Amino acid sequence: MAVQEIVGSVFLSDGILFVRDSLRANIGDPGSRGDPAQFIFTSYPKVSVKYPIITVKDSGISNIRRLGMGCEQTAMDMAFEVRVWARNVKERDILTQEVFYHFQSNQFGSGSETANVGLHDFNMSSMVNVDDPGEQGLKSKVMEYNYLYINQ
Repeated sequence: MAVQEIVGSVFLSDGILFVRDSLRANIGDPGSRGDPAQFIFTSYPKVSVKYPIITVKDSGISNIRRLGMGCEQTAMDMAFEVRVWARNVKERDILTQEVFYHFQSNQFGSGSETANVGLHDFNMSSMVNVDDPGEQGLKSKVMEYNYLYINQ
């Protein structure tokens, strides 16, 4: 079931599942496996996989602050790591651009956009290549996305 709103008591898991499901619904699988569940994961798979794949995990919570005197609500910065693993640089970079464009262009509106589930102030704080050595080595790019989340 898709995350409709990030809920305070399970905000971390809801956030990760929303990011994963949003990518599954909007990023095409160049490996043509047909099932998005075989392409985008919330952790690195423990079984052998066919590349490319995308992994999503949390990168931590920071800057937690109360929203005012006598208020139990808090604002926090939630960080998500999205990593594209690919067979070559071209495949890695094309998927990376698709992921960035998806988040950058789906912040507002009706549907499953980030603001509708409670993630605000989109920011990509880093994008780093982490490639295995050699021509046959896996090519990957690690992106960190940050959002402001208001915990009710």
